[in-house]
Amino acid sequence: MGSLLQQAAPTVIALIVIAALALLWRSSRSIWLTVAIVAELAGLVFRFAVAFMPDVARSMPIFFTLWTLSAFVFAVGLFGYALEQSQKAKP
Repeated sequence: MGSLLQQAAPTVIALIVIAALALLWRSSRSIWLTVAIVAELAGLVFRFAVAFMPDVARSMPIFFTLWTLSAFVFAVGLFGYALEQSQKAKP
């Protein structure tokens, strides 16, 4: 049971984050949220690649670099959205 939870939790968390971003995007249509959603989806693709094609992932040295880059782009997108919203909130 613990092993299954450890394997499934990161995927479930990523899906919840994507759903939350999509709900925010519906109301604001921010380009920053679009960037964050696309980057998180890319991260999910990398996660599935590791789960279902571990040999391919290990044989490509750039694989984990690209995965890390997608996480960085996600963070930048989310930060950009936060800045955008904080600027709108100023009187």
